[in-house]
Amino acid sequence: MSWHLENWFGSKQGLEQARDDIHEFLQKEFYLGVSGIEQPEQSSNRIPSKELFLNLNSLGSKSLEEMDVELLQFIHDELPPVVRDEVGIFPFFTNVLNTGFLVMTFVRNATHQDIMLNKLPLALVTSEGKVVARKSFEMLTMGGLQDMSASPCEFIFEWDDFLFMPEDDTQLFMVYDKEQLDQYQMEEKLVEKHNGLTDEEEETYMQKVKDLFPIQDGQVELTAIDLVQVQDGGLKVIVAFMNGLDKRVEFTEVPVYIRDEIGRDIARMHFGLHSLYVKPKTQRVWGFYIPASSLEGKELDLSKCKAYVPDAKQDKDVKAQKLDLHENNKGFIQ
Repeated sequence: MSWHLENWFGSKQGLEQARDDIHEFLQKEFYLGVSGIEQPEQSSNRIPSKELFLNLNSLGSKSLEEMDVELLQFIHDELPPVVRDEVGIFPFFTNVLNTGFLVMTFVRNATHQDIMLNKLPLALVTSEGKVVARKSFEMLTMGGLQDMSASPCEFIFEWDDFLFMPEDDTQLFMVYDKEQLDQYQMEEKLVEKHNGLTDEEEETYMQKVKDLFPIQDGQVELTAIDLVQVQDGGLKVIVAFMNGLDKRVEFTEVPVYIRDEIGRDIARMHFGLHSLYVKPKTQRVWGFYIPASSLEGKELDLSKCKAYVPDAKQDKDVKAQKLDLHENNKGFIQ
């Protein structure tokens, strides 16, 4: 789906008309509470929107025309200030599609650290607060939210997600689904600040990497070191990054494949990343989430499956460096 934003905001009638249209469509921003502040939306400690940079990696393979990019930047710059040290979701346009209800947003990370979102439970409500639709969105495939950035993102509620069909002229608002949030927080951490891993997981896997995968001078290696099932039926692949160079290495794309015992592909995922970097002579671990919907086959025996990493794309500043991925280190059999 191409965004074609010029058709939705009155760009052909001039910037002033576009500005009026933007503010007419804006909904209320809601916050995920990563700062620990109660009711962060009431905080006066805010950052102007223009202090965040626009990160388009979240759109993946979507076709963006030059006008789309310019309007996204224009819309972003028109947004009210964001609460400092928070992650905010700001719906700026809605539209009815044949397949469901589209909400276009900016996900704004006003913290000074990268944030990995796991599940994001959202709901559509009426102006009276009545819940019309519920859906939990998988966010790990976005590749994380870079610090001090705003990522345009679209959320589509399919018609099957609706609890009932409202009247045609009913205005719907997207909100944080607190009921679902409470359930998820009992089961697993919703916001993970450590590369898709909890603190305990990161500590365990880093020790494993130090013990089993020493740094090789002059080499950069990626190794899948674990494959685990998560509660929703998806999988998490743990990848170790070893940088034996004398300079920092940054990865912009990491492909992760899973195969069964006969070599059949179970999943082939490409994770676009903006700031996955490994400092000189250091190691790092990262958890890559693969949703159940991306897996071929419903009943998998993980003990017979293998996760591996083919060639990963490095940042342009380090592409000239040799990326040495030994075949016998690419996979891990649980």
